[in-house]
Amino acid sequence: MPTIDEEVKGKRGELLSLLKKLVAIRTDVPPGENYNEIIDFLIPKFEAFGFKCEKVEMPQEVYETRQKQECLRGERVNLVARRDAKSGAGAKERLTVYTHLDVVPAGSGWHTDPFEATVRDDKVYGRGVADSKGAVACLLTALSVAETLELEQKRELEVVLTTDEEVGPYSGLCYLADAGFLTGKYFLCMDGDNDGVCVATNGIIVWEAEIFGKSCHSSYSFIGENAIEKANLLLNELMRLKGTIEQRTSKMPCSPFLRELTGIERMRAVFNVTMMNAGVKENVIPERCELRGDRRYLPEEPLEEVLHELEEHFKRAAEKHGIRARWEFKPMYPPMFTDPNDSFVEEVRRNASAAFRREMEIIGVQGSLDVAYAVKKTKQKACAFGVGRSVESNAHAPDENVRIDDLLNYTKFLMLSLFNLD
Repeated sequence: MPTIDEEVKGKRGELLSLLKKLVAIRTDVPPGENYNEIIDFLIPKFEAFGFKCEKVEMPQEVYETRQKQECLRGERVNLVARRDAKSGAGAKERLTVYTHLDVVPAGSGWHTDPFEATVRDDKVYGRGVADSKGAVACLLTALSVAETLELEQKRELEVVLTTDEEVGPYSGLCYLADAGFLTGKYFLCMDGDNDGVCVATNGIIVWEAEIFGKSCHSSYSFIGENAIEKANLLLNELMRLKGTIEQRTSKMPCSPFLRELTGIERMRAVFNVTMMNAGVKENVIPERCELRGDRRYLPEEPLEEVLHELEEHFKRAAEKHGIRARWEFKPMYPPMFTDPNDSFVEEVRRNASAAFRREMEIIGVQGSLDVAYAVKKTKQKACAFGVGRSVESNAHAPDENVRIDDLLNYTKFLMLSLFNLD
């Protein structure tokens, strides 16, 4: 009988062909207007393996109040596919297997067509190959291998493939959690990377501030009030806040690759100023200046304290420098944290280590996931392990790529996680 390794390698062509088809379906968001097309492509794939599939659209009234944005078009549809287990000690337990189908816009600077997956130097290049369509192709390939070998699954399976993760703030996964569609005891997130098994993520708050001045001709600037100059005073105060915030660290270690690259040992709190907009013409003193940024907060930091600190610092800075301004803080995804010693986490770590033939660590990551919102609602035990590599794969950038060996290894990881191989 062929080994799992041999069977997975034998499906290499099938896997790559499937990934090319997924990449070719334009699910870049904004606008996210082709979600129906990719869901309709996937439903018969899962039904062929005996899954009961449901296309779930976010209701219009929910979209209007929680997710509507001018840049979005089309229906916000998602896929929930379930298959019962025939037998096994854990067969009555249900595992939710999740990732998202939307991708960020391609942008410029590519050396290949971003929506035509290209194989070169033992890698696949294309938007979404690492984040996160590669994982979907691996999952379907794992199901194909299991069917060939007539393997029994360990648990009932609930596959959840959603949309709008990349744009937020209320993704398809958030809606499914609130609407009661997530019914697994455990939650395996295929979004992320293969640097380690992630059990912790930072939460995110986006902020904006509008600083007001008084416009006039630039030759008489002394009778006006320059909003950019006022904003610079505020920026100086925010840089002091940044210094304070970024001294804070979590108990959770970063990935070994990030530690090697940066020397940072543990998850770190972050404060960023990322956008600035002001002025209409060189000879006009600007009457307003807009600043935007984000605050990444640790699982150990209570949201109420984070918001209070931001409010007090902006208020003191404005009073100190006589700045007329308004500011707003908008919490997005909360932090995620699962006990690193949980038996499910150890099972995932063990399977990942075996599939990739290197010892995987249990880690935290700097980014934020909609998974955190979902499992806060459902109380599922969750961890994340993805197909790409955090630095090398270039997710969200030109020439996004994934190693073909990593696709094959990830398929083996899913085989170990979903099926009885004894």
